[in-house]
Amino acid sequence: MMLQALGLALVGAVAALPSGPAAFESNHVYRSPSRQVDALRVETAQIFEGLGKRWTDTYTGNVTFPYGVASGDPYDDSVILWTMPRKLDLGGLYGGNAWPPICLHWIVSATNTDFSVDNSVQNGFVQTTEDVRYAVKVEATGLKPYTKYYYRFESCEGADLGVSPVGHFKTLPAPDDEATKIRLAVFSCSNLPFGFFNAYGNAANHSDTLDYVQHVGDYIYEYKNGDYGDGTAIGRVPQPDREITSLQDYRDRYAQYRTDPDLQELHRTLAWQAVWDDHEVADNTWAKGSADSNDTLQGQVGDYQFSERKAKAVRAYYEWMPIRQVDTDDKLRIWRNFKIGKLADMIMLESKTDLYYNTDEIIAVADSPDRSMTGSKQQQWFFDRMDESSERGATWRLVMQQVVFSRVNYSIATGGSTEFNVDAWEGYRYQRDKILEHIESNKINNTVILSGDSHATWISDLKRENQTYDPVTGAGALGVEFAGTAVSSPSSYGHGPGYTEAVYRGIAANLTEASPSLQYAEGQLRGYFELTITPEEVTCDVFGFYEQETRNTNVTHVASFSTKKDSNKLTRPLNNGTVPVYGALGAGKSA
Repeated sequence: MMLQALGLALVGAVAALPSGPAAFESNHVYRSPSRQVDALRVETAQIFEGLGKRWTDTYTGNVTFPYGVASGDPYDDSVILWTMPRKLDLGGLYGGNAWPPICLHWIVSATNTDFSVDNSVQNGFVQTTEDVRYAVKVEATGLKPYTKYYYRFESCEGADLGVSPVGHFKTLPAPDDEATKIRLAVFSCSNLPFGFFNAYGNAANHSDTLDYVQHVGDYIYEYKNGDYGDGTAIGRVPQPDREITSLQDYRDRYAQYRTDPDLQELHRTLAWQAVWDDHEVADNTWAKGSADSNDTLQGQVGDYQFSERKAKAVRAYYEWMPIRQVDTDDKLRIWRNFKIGKLADMIMLESKTDLYYNTDEIIAVADSPDRSMTGSKQQQWFFDRMDESSERGATWRLVMQQVVFSRVNYSIATGGSTEFNVDAWEGYRYQRDKILEHIESNKINNTVILSGDSHATWISDLKRENQTYDPVTGAGALGVEFAGTAVSSPSSYGHGPGYTEAVYRGIAANLTEASPSLQYAEGQLRGYFELTITPEEVTCDVFGFYEQETRNTNVTHVASFSTKKDSNKLTRPLNNGTVPVYGALGAGKSA
């Protein structure tokens, strides 16, 4: 098929469209991840000009879809659809030449059996090239609110030359819709060499009971094998086997992760809303560096100083994740929000952390007004979104961010030298109090913070320090936090032969005893949690896996917690009055 016969995405009947760079404009992958950072854009005009010299036709051979399909960032009337085809040149026509663009026809249908153009809801053409490793992201528009759709990609030369798996997604309810129930699955911290992604598989196995997936960060890890997990024995050695720093390194690491069958299936069956944490770039990233890098020659890792490395990591994330282009005031930030009918607003933040070796300095300045987890622009954006959500009458405010928000006392539980974990909001106590003060002074009810990062489960009431709070009844709380454990990364309590069930349970009990607002702690199991959101309450069901060295479905329903509308605290008695097998409940167990 000639390049000149194709153009922007089509809706309805197939027809010829303008030639030239427009042929690629429907593919969002070529855009910059941020509208404010044009340097990360892949210029389609230059690509088209180069193609005129290198090749005149699109690829006409077989295509495969080894990384499956994905959908994400749904609105009430549109969604992002993703895939990444590969050429299967059985006849050797192209002799391994990388340059001919691949043309795909994407089709959205109301059923999973009829993908004819005449009966499609939306359809269009899109092209992709080696410049973006043949990644494809299109926006399907004109959809109905809170409706399930099916989609697939096929070769423009005909489905007999290649067709993707069939994916499906739901659009969001319209902002003024009175949604009665939404179900979410919330994940974080999937480390490939530490074990299999059984948590993803469990959610995928009952995806028909869920609406959307939220991932709060550490979707990949940047380490070489052995630095943080050794996958040799289970056949999960990270590729390339080095600390990744270049654009191709990050692309290859995502490619390896996306061949995992459970991750691929969860992407196929549900639309995702995702934010990054630190390991999508490097450990403990912040504005000017990471735990092992900065913008100096001494802080260079591989061939790159930190800012260039981060730009390449963000570019790869944008190519591989079904995420929209963001439009924020800061560079390379990912904060954004979604309206889920009148039921809830999802407000997604990006946070920063400490660097291990500067812990003492962080403790000294944690109460400083000049220290900020989010930066002043993002904080003001967050306050505006919280106010807007309350004023428009949304029942719940779901704040999706990376690190544990509530205060947790570690030293009594673990014998550590540092009383609190400053690699979380505890290292930003002044800003945390300003956030809680804003919630309190503006009478914003029904705040639910969703967190990850820590590789353990923490269920807490939100409280201001030095304010009256009763841990038994929850009186004085301003909201709740549900912080989930890791998909596969090891426990922050510690791990190894000496960590028996009794040891894990003892640490959890000490943590809840030493931390008044912490109402449940569990650190032994890997897993995730699911939220059921109704106008009356939000329920958090915690799911865990005991064993990660094999791919298995041996899931445990660990515990269940809820918060009722306008109560701004966890419902007592905790876990419906039942003592969980794993972990330990806080003081609210006796209410």
